[in-house]
Amino acid sequence: MEININTEEKILPTEVMEEIKKPKIAIVSLTSCEGCQFALLDLGEKFLEAMSLVEMVDFRLLEDEEDAGEPIDIGFVEGNPMTAANKKTLMELRKRSKLLVVIGNCAAMGGIPEIRNYHEKQQTVKHVYKYIQGIETEEVREVDNFVKVDFTFPGCPITGEEFLKYFPILLANVKGEGELPTIPDSPVCVECKKKGNRCLLLDKKPCFGPMILGGCDAVCPTSRMGCQGCRGLRPTGNVKAMKMTLKTMMTDEEFENTTEIYGLKDDIEDWEKEHGEK
Repeated sequence: MEININTEEKILPTEVMEEIKKPKIAIVSLTSCEGCQFALLDLGEKFLEAMSLVEMVDFRLLEDEEDAGEPIDIGFVEGNPMTAANKKTLMELRKRSKLLVVIGNCAAMGGIPEIRNYHEKQQTVKHVYKYIQGIETEEVREVDNFVKVDFTFPGCPITGEEFLKYFPILLANVKGEGELPTIPDSPVCVECKKKGNRCLLLDKKPCFGPMILGGCDAVCPTSRMGCQGCRGLRPTGNVKAMKMTLKTMMTDEEFENTTEIYGLKDDIEDWEKEHGEK
């Protein structure tokens, strides 16, 4: 029995090939705990389904192959640019990405590592290392001090469901379809109310929620822990009034210490300068 096999190559038109080509993305770590990336993995099949829409060229927690450094559509970056190698990685990622997206509080606001900016450098290092000679500790600075950032997923860690919500919009944007997403200017209090939580402030327990950008599903207040501002200030939050309210429930030192945890201190100082409060 003779079987004829047609070996002629069928080549699709260029425009068709472009249509079926998946966007390329990379998820890159700088100096960080990688907690925001694990928040993505915690989504399980939902995350894998979202990633089926793209070609992943770099994600250290999943990929073994070395990134070839090719042009990509979206570069996601977590962590602080703390070292010369970090800064080089960040600059190269920005150069090769159509969109650069920050994920997490460390990259967006300095995060917990920024606490050291507020204290004497050598004493801070001595808390961890007995011998500090040769240890370089540069000032912690956010990613947008070095490169242009197109969008930010805030939080410590980021909210996985929020990532799934805005990820398709980012993909559409790199294809020239629609604008970049905008996180609604609503406080943490909105989600707190939806959950039926009793307001911590009514019980004279410090909570920064009214002036902090919502979207975290009010996870801390739901656990009866006051919001400490890891998602950053709302664009229209009344910082002056909120600060006065909080200082009836906590000392000046307690307020300062709390605002240092996630880098909120700098943002409050910038707000006060902008509004003539300092």
